[in-house]
Amino acid sequence: MSRIIPFLNIEKIAMHGYGLGFAEGKAVFVPFTMPGDCVDVKVLLEKKDVIFGSVAEYVDASEESVLPACDAFGGDNACGGCDWLMAPYKLQLEWKTELIKQVFEPLKLSRKVRNTIASPHPQHYRNKSFLPAGNGPEGLYFGMFERYSHHVVPHKSCLLQPEVMDVILDEIKAFAHKVKLEPYNEVTGKGILRHVGIRSNQAGDEILVILVTKGSKFPFTNQLIRTLTSRFPQIKGIVQNINRSAGNVILGDEDKQLFGVAFLNDRLGGIQFRVHYKSFFQVNHGTAEKLYQHVRNLLQPQDVVLDAYCGIGSIGLCIADKVTELHGVEEVAEAFKDAEANRDSNHLTNAYFHLGRVEDLLPDLMKQYSFSAVVLDPPRKGAEASVLQAIAEHKIPQVIYVSCHPMTLERDIRQLMAMGYEVQSIQPFDMFPQTWHIETAVQLFLP
Repeated sequence: MSRIIPFLNIEKIAMHGYGLGFAEGKAVFVPFTMPGDCVDVKVLLEKKDVIFGSVAEYVDASEESVLPACDAFGGDNACGGCDWLMAPYKLQLEWKTELIKQVFEPLKLSRKVRNTIASPHPQHYRNKSFLPAGNGPEGLYFGMFERYSHHVVPHKSCLLQPEVMDVILDEIKAFAHKVKLEPYNEVTGKGILRHVGIRSNQAGDEILVILVTKGSKFPFTNQLIRTLTSRFPQIKGIVQNINRSAGNVILGDEDKQLFGVAFLNDRLGGIQFRVHYKSFFQVNHGTAEKLYQHVRNLLQPQDVVLDAYCGIGSIGLCIADKVTELHGVEEVAEAFKDAEANRDSNHLTNAYFHLGRVEDLLPDLMKQYSFSAVVLDPPRKGAEASVLQAIAEHKIPQVIYVSCHPMTLERDIRQLMAMGYEVQSIQPFDMFPQTWHIETAVQLFLP
């Protein structure tokens, strides 16, 4: 029988969205709780100084809490998509500002942190979702993984994505039941359908559907295509992605174009973008536009800008018409092709893109061009140390670092500061409402 800690008072919000209380001389982290809650806690993991638990019972709820509008939120079998549906949106923004202040307090930079900029749409904002397939008493279903688990939690609708995505998923689920399509089982290695991905543009008039399968076999494909395209004329492409690996990476290296095209057309900050189904694009259009305008405001017309980890060119092309010259670096071939196509379709003649890893191309680029500013938007793991070293060695005057991972961001800012850079501002953006995740832009100068 699990041990219970009774009457734990939640005092603050911690990283990863946990509510934090203290008992038995230890910090106790409990998901789906907020300051003002009093809960009985079921102990799940206990270490020397910390305890991780789940709510056994809510003794008393915070006066500021609201009723979550999702049956899959909270509890022992909770969807891992949302952290804070129980909190008013204004309070979520305050928590995110405080979390970023906590991250940068060891560097004595908390006073540089500005208030988090809100998302124009706190719900139904995601333009991309990949949902795993699970197997229940009624057959195949879709949901989200439970937190720190590969158990798929079903839900009827998701507050993070547009309603049309739920309807498309229901249609695919009905098809799967009809043809007895089996979901992939990662334990046995059997089954066919692993994930379904859906991408939509901002206008909602172009949608891509990605069917991720274990192998190339996919029965009754033509029937599914006819069903989806007749009911949803906004579907511009259906792709079968084949992932034969046993790991937890969603997409594989092989694909088949079942219908239409593998990209959609979108707009952001007045720029037209072609987005391949594999290419990175910010999931929240409204907040992305605010972020990119912020980056644009930090640059001057005479700047020659390096856009490292540029993807399809989304940041770079939104600033290209303001600066003298822009150079983007991207290692994913599909995204690089999209970046070049996006440059040409927007008639931006001062933007140049280079295919390869930033750490490999940077030394030569630094010799060829006199960059006055660099925009860094690396993956969650952060920038390579050699990239930061090269930036400092070439004394690039301004660095604008954009990150969705506060801990690796702090690590890299620490390294840049050690090499002489000074932080001017730290601006959080709420790219991911209802979750603890935070997008942050840090501006640094070399004195």
